[in-house]
Amino acid sequence: MKDRNQFIQYIAIVLICIINLGTLWYCAPLTENLSYLGNTLHHPVYLIIWASSAAAYFFWYTLKLMQAFRYSSSLGKFCLGVVCIIMIISVCLPYDPMQYPQLSKWHTRLAMWSTIGYVLLFFHFLFDTFKKDYRFFRKAFPKYFTLVVFDSLLFLLNGGVSTLLEISFTIGMSLFLSYLLHENVPSK
Repeated sequence: MKDRNQFIQYIAIVLICIINLGTLWYCAPLTENLSYLGNTLHHPVYLIIWASSAAAYFFWYTLKLMQAFRYSSSLGKFCLGVVCIIMIISVCLPYDPMQYPQLSKWHTRLAMWSTIGYVLLFFHFLFDTFKKDYRFFRKAFPKYFTLVVFDSLLFLLNGGVSTLLEISFTIGMSLFLSYLLHENVPSK
C-alpha cells in the first residue's frame, strides 16, 4: 500500500512539473505571469488545470503530513481547505482590467491572499511540530524558509508576480512536501 501511494505521489509530481514547465512554452518567465496565459492567450483551461493540480496536491499532501504529525488544529485544517479552494477560484476569475476592473481586482486579491494564507498556515504547522518533533522541525524549517525567501526575492526583484515565481513555488512546494512525507514522517 505504501509503495502504491508513493508511486501515485511521484506520478502527481511529474504531472505538476510537466504542467508547470509547459507554461514556459507560452509565457516569458520574467515578464508575464500565468494570468497572461489564461486571459490574453485564451487558454483558460490550461490555467485552471495548473491551479487545480497545484491546489489539490498542496491540500492532499499537506493534510497527510498534518495527520502524520497529529496536527490538532481543526481551524488550521479548515483554513487549508479554504485557501486551496480560493487558489482555484482566483484563476476562474478573468484578469482584464479594462473590460472587467472589479473581477480583475478580485482575481489578484484572491490569488495573493490564498497563497499568503497557505504559506502562513504551513509556518504554523511547522511551529506546531517544534513541540512534538524537534528533529523534524530542524530539518524542515530551514528548507521551507529558504523556499519562501527565494520566492519572496523573485517577487521583489521582479516587482510583482511572474511566471517563474508561480512555477518555482508550485514545483518547489510539491517537491518539499514529497521530501517531508517520505524522509521525515514519524513512525506510528
